[in-house]
Amino acid sequence: MSIKEIQSLIDGYHYWDAFVISLKCDYFADEIELIYDNDDDSVVIYKFDGCYKSLFEHEKTYEKEHPVKKMSFRQLPYSMQDVEVGEILEQEVHFYTCKINMWPLALEIWCKNIKITKQNKNECKD
Repeated sequence: MSIKEIQSLIDGYHYWDAFVISLKCDYFADEIELIYDNDDDSVVIYKFDGCYKSLFEHEKTYEKEHPVKKMSFRQLPYSMQDVEVGEILEQEVHFYTCKINMWPLALEIWCKNIKITKQNKNECKD
């Protein structure tokens, strides 16, 4: 899938101001998964596989009043603002790049594959 097609799919799900409900980084940052609440019935899932660069940068001036792991879904402060997909060739290796602003957290991911899906909340195994 081309970056133009991926970006079009991302934009087509109207992510702006959607609340992020899960962000997972597994297998020594080889796989990253982000899930956000799309509407009353569905979620959108971004899966990044074959990751080579993963930067998670929390806004330093944002005061975390409670441990995030103890927050309920409604208390989570993370909402989707901007998602930009690109590609880069570094040392003759092709990577997709994805920058996500979900204030107060910003992500930058370089990976080999990006998969975007929409699922019914009942089907989502989070």
